[in-house]
This record gives sequence, structure tokens and C-alpha cells, in this order.
Amino acid sequence: MIKFQSEIKGKKVRMYSHVPLKKAGANVLKTFHMLSAKTDVFQQGFVMNYGWSSFFIDRRKDENGEFVYVVQTVDYENNLDMRTDDCGLALIVQNMQMDTNFRAKVSKPEPTFYKDKILVLKKAINAEDVYMNRTDAAKNGDSGWYFGLLNDADEDKHTDDDFIQVPTSDLMKIRGEALRVLQMPVGTLAVFHNGEMTTLVDKDNNPLEFSTKSDREKAIAQRNAAENAENKTEE
Repeated sequence: MIKFQSEIKGKKVRMYSHVPLKKAGANVLKTFHMLSAKTDVFQQGFVMNYGWSSFFIDRRKDENGEFVYVVQTVDYENNLDMRTDDCGLALIVQNMQMDTNFRAKVSKPEPTFYKDKILVLKKAINAEDVYMNRTDAAKNGDSGWYFGLLNDADEDKHTDDDFIQVPTSDLMKIRGEALRVLQMPVGTLAVFHNGEMTTLVDKDNNPLEFSTKSDREKAIAQRNAAENAENKTEE
């Protein structure tokens, strides 16, 4: 587990992740630091909603018996009522969404929270070709997103029993790649084939740029090479 550490109001704050997303982790700690100037981020029950995720600070004793403060997030994969010290998934989603917003040149992202509901066509869950489309949210807690089957021949025949509403965190199990578009504006349409995004268009059907799997693999290889070089220098 990788550890990020900062000092906030004279207190040691640690954050753990199974992935080396130092910049994303630093941004979370920086936001806690900024909030600490306005409120007590160490008070029991304090929650920082940051992008798609929620973060908490848990006080405990370290191996030397000294108090430390560990950043936690929601256990998005297993139980939304539980917390975990591993903030890796939250950081991954944060990076995915920032990458899509940046490449698509979205100046005003429209946030979606992990608890917000998405309407899902059951038949689309295991399908190869699916799409995501965002409309205006009908009420608070509704993301406005729909997950459907591409070229659905029975589109006009579906009944209420053909759909389920689930929190957007369930996309981790249904179609993880879809998490990256959740901050895109109303009217956005994204198409996926075998888990990979193949099309992204805005409300006027204009194509938007996005990163491909090969783009990301190349970026990860470059990042790993840079980190290995940095570690050798430190040695």
C-alpha cells in the first residue's frame, strides 16, 4: 500500500492507496488543508464530498502510540455503508473523470455523486454494445444518466420491470469504463463496445475527443518509467 502524508493544523494526516496516483492523492489532501481554514475537518462526523467521492478522517494511534489521522473513503465495491483505508478506487475514478473532461474540453462539468441513481436496462448489463445518455435529473439524487442497449429492437416495448435504478458506484461492476463520463454535461452520449468507449458526442451530436485504451497504456508506461527513474535517483 502506498502512503501519502501531509500536516494539517499540526496533525499528521496519512492517506493510503493501492495505486501510485500521487498527484490525485495530493489534491485530496490539499483540499482537506484548504477546508481546515474554515472548519474543523477533524471533528467526528465530518465528511468531505470531493468530485464523485466522499472522504473522512479517522483518528487512531500509530505503531509508536502517537495519534495519527488517516483519510478514509467509502467501500464502493462492497458496501456503501462501510469505509476503507484504501482510497485507490476513489483516486482512479477521479483521474478517469478529469481525463475525460480535459480531453473533451468541458469547461463546466456537471457533477455526479457515487450515491446518485442511474437508470439501467437489465438487458444491457451484460451486452457487448451499450450506451450512456444524460438528460436533466428529475429530482435530487438522480444523476440523469441512462445505461441502455445500443440498437435496441425492443426499445418501445419495455415495461418498468425491464429497468433497475442503482447508485452510479454499481458501474464498477456493470461497466467500469463508464465511470469516466459521469461529469459530462446533460445531452452527452457515450457508446461502449466490450467495455471500451468508442464514441463520445455532445448534446448537438458533435464528436468529442477522449482517451483510448492504448493512449492510457502508453501514459501508464511513461509514468511508471518516470517513477522508477525517480526511485533510483533517491537511492
